[in-house]
Parts: sequence; structure tokens; C-alpha cells
Amino acid sequence: MNQPLEIIFDFPLADPDFIISLKAIAELHHSDPYWVVDNFHSANKTLQDQHSSILPPQEIKLLYRGASRSWVHKDSERETVLSITLGKAIENALKDKAGN
Repeated sequence: MNQPLEIIFDFPLADPDFIISLKAIAELHHSDPYWVVDNFHSANKTLQDQHSSILPPQEIKLLYRGASRSWVHKDSERETVLSITLGKAIENALKDKAGN
């Protein structure tokens, strides 16, 4: 596994007008490769102020289908709003890390 990445993202809940800001830790597993995203908390609070993760761990991967690519859940290989949002947050965190 690589160094864990902290990701920060906005996630819509049921209605595009109701958005929460979250942060989580993403770790790359090279075997497949896939990402495990865990430790979901409000982006507006410090980790010391929070206890357990508000979502269970998520395993996602980047899937290539012909010329298109999509972030999907590892087990089902299906795309959801959550997998897309987490994938974009990982890509942004990697760009930020490369820029520093």
C-alpha cells in the first residue's frame, strides 16, 4: 500500500440541494489495484472531535471500458454517486500531492 491520502469532498444526500462536506482516508492496494476509503468524518471538524466513521469502508477502483473510464465499487463493478465522488476526490488529492 502507498501512503494514505486525505480526501475532502462534497456529497449530495438524496437532494442535490442538501450537500455535506466530508473527509476520509484513501489507501491504494496494488494487488488489483483498488482503493479502500475509510474514516469518513465531517470536513468541518477535527478528527479529535469525532469518533467512529459515519460510513463503512468503501472499496473502489477505476474501470476502463473501451475508451471510457469510470469509478466503480470493487465488488459489483457498478458506478454510484458515492464511487464517482470518491474517485474524483482521490484524483484531486493526487493532483494536489503531485503539485507540491
